[in-house]
Amino acid sequence: MPLILKKPENKKLKIGVNLLVLYELTGIGVYAKNLLDNLGKIDNKNQFLIFVSEKIFPEVAFDYRNFQYIKIPINLNSQLLKFFAQQILLPLYLIRYKCDILFTPSTLMPLFYPSKKQVVTIHDLGYLNNKKKKFKHFYLKILTQKALRSARIITISNFAKSEIMKFASIPEDKIKIIYRTVPFINIPTTAEEQKILSKFNIKNPYFFYVGIIEQSKNIENLIKAFKIFNSKYPDVHLILAGGMRPESFDVQKIIKDLNLEEKIILPGFITEKEKAALYKNSIAFLFPSLHEGFGLPVLEGQSLGVPVLTSNVTSLPEVGGDSVMYVNPYDVDDIAKGMERLFLDENLRKQLIEKGFQNIKRFTPEREAKETLEIFQEVVNRGNRE
Repeated sequence: MPLILKKPENKKLKIGVNLLVLYELTGIGVYAKNLLDNLGKIDNKNQFLIFVSEKIFPEVAFDYRNFQYIKIPINLNSQLLKFFAQQILLPLYLIRYKCDILFTPSTLMPLFYPSKKQVVTIHDLGYLNNKKKKFKHFYLKILTQKALRSARIITISNFAKSEIMKFASIPEDKIKIIYRTVPFINIPTTAEEQKILSKFNIKNPYFFYVGIIEQSKNIENLIKAFKIFNSKYPDVHLILAGGMRPESFDVQKIIKDLNLEEKIILPGFITEKEKAALYKNSIAFLFPSLHEGFGLPVLEGQSLGVPVLTSNVTSLPEVGGDSVMYVNPYDVDDIAKGMERLFLDENLRKQLIEKGFQNIKRFTPEREAKETLEIFQEVVNRGNRE
């Protein structure tokens, strides 16, 4: 009688999650928060050791019984102390807690920890194009090289994968594409919405943008396009919400130079409920970014029933499919014409809203969490065999 070998069961893992890379809940922070929540929903076996700063902890705190939060003291206002916490303290904690694997949701991973025990998400490599801050650019390049030596690389679109493959000669099967998913957004009541609009002194109609206020998001061209549009439709406003980077991009100067101080509102960093209210009451969400590894705000807007205008470059057509209005982000007139079409054509807005609801069905949280967990298990199993 032949001997039948049983397939060994996957053992319980100690999975370290490096959230020391988070300074505020934008972009990568939203990705990490939602992935954590989705992992907690499907996995009650493995232990997740989540390394986080005191400031960010409330934003990512979940009460799943297999989640343990380790708060590491870190001064987010000091670059030197951030480096010390990420590169010195974190590896010591990982050894102390005997983690089987470390997951970092960006390239800001610990250099002094074995690559074969690390999984990293590379969202895109657009940050390497910004060479203004020479030391920071050099540091990020070193971290990127380290990230490329990780046991596995997760990325978020075919575009992002092609970017990584152009940058480095690594085996293609080392990179796994896992699409991001529509995040849960805390929807305000009608009364709360009105309070939020009053708080920022916002009156309809208006277009909406949310994200970091920086050059790669094409904010300057968006403002110039709005100037053209607003000359024809002076009652319409533009809201640019999100953290500003005045050291590299002075949005207030551009607004002043174009005499748009009364037409453009800068509410700064906003809460989840504020974001939902501003999305829902807008004419459309404008996202003419120059470079995106994925473009999660496109799905955010669609999930809240808002038509979306976005760029026809990088990953955005991959994410938007036929459910959004595309413009050439380098052509100010094209952006302005897109805004005008969305403002005047109610049927077009309705069509895009319906298509948006269909589009977001492609991006499910269960799939994202399941595929990520499979990578963790695969890396640990392979390490045990070596």
